[in-house]
Amino acid sequence: MNFKVLIPVDNARNSLTAEEYALKLNWRVPLSITLLNVVNTKRLEGHGISPEDQKRILASMMKRSEKIMQSASEPFAKAEVDFVTRIEKGLPGDLICKIAEDENYDMVIIPQSGLSEWEEILGGSVVRYVLSKCKAPVLLVKHSKEQMERQRKVRAEGTLLPS
Repeated sequence: MNFKVLIPVDNARNSLTAEEYALKLNWRVPLSITLLNVVNTKRLEGHGISPEDQKRILASMMKRSEKIMQSASEPFAKAEVDFVTRIEKGLPGDLICKIAEDENYDMVIIPQSGLSEWEEILGGSVVRYVLSKCKAPVLLVKHSKEQMERQRKVRAEGTLLPS
């Protein structure tokens, strides 16, 4: 029987660290992995965005999530690891914890936040939320120095350059 693992996949691809760790762990313990991306619908509420624009923005967010999940799934398919992809809508922290608990996952594998300490304090962190609220066991995977630098570069390019 495989160990049932939930890996939240974020849009900034900060989750690469957790994905890489899961692939290595699968060599020792057979895993059944769910790659989960949560489209944060809270961002659309309370900003005066018309319902038509909300639908258009949500469709764009879903399309981006599909591309991200396709990219995230490629290494698992190559390694012939048992996995499924899943895209949900809602608040990421709440939904990750709810799915992990309701569907009896053995573990959630999540990377450390790619945010600075100040960004975490000001904006909140899904990682921090999952670590403190999730009832299922959570494995926090630390970034190496190279991974952290790669994340900083990706975040800087994403916020400074138009997409």
